[in-house]
Amino acid sequence: MSEKPRRLPTHKVYLFGLLLAAGLFAMHTWVIFEMGWVLMHHAARITKGPEAHVFGPLIILVAFFILFLTHLAEAAAWALLFWRMKEFPTFSESLYFTGTSITALGYGDLVLRPPWRVLGPIMAINGLLMFGCSTAFLFLIIQKIWVSL
Repeated sequence: MSEKPRRLPTHKVYLFGLLLAAGLFAMHTWVIFEMGWVLMHHAARITKGPEAHVFGPLIILVAFFILFLTHLAEAAAWALLFWRMKEFPTFSESLYFTGTSITALGYGDLVLRPPWRVLGPIMAINGLLMFGCSTAFLFLIIQKIWVSL
């Protein structure tokens, strides 16, 4: 027999969600600033000279990959919360729900039960803001490399 899901007061659910969102914002900010620091200190010298046509695209590819992994880790963090709170029977289902919600795709075939469903909009806003920051950062990288070529 499966364990019943935990019933927490709505204000505690909001607190869990807001704390997780804040932590993920901090992580995302740290990743972007670390990549920015590395690029500011190293990209200028490797995007000059005869190898620039190789290293420029390579830098962009690495930035894409790092941000992709960052977004996967953020989705996994939300999924872990929902799975540990027994909202979904498997981590895979929880990750699927989180992936469709954090991107605002929102298929709706899996849904959270009350009081956890209040985190759906928080998770979507969290994801959209982080995807927006990643997009702006990638645009900046591409622009800086394009200008230096």
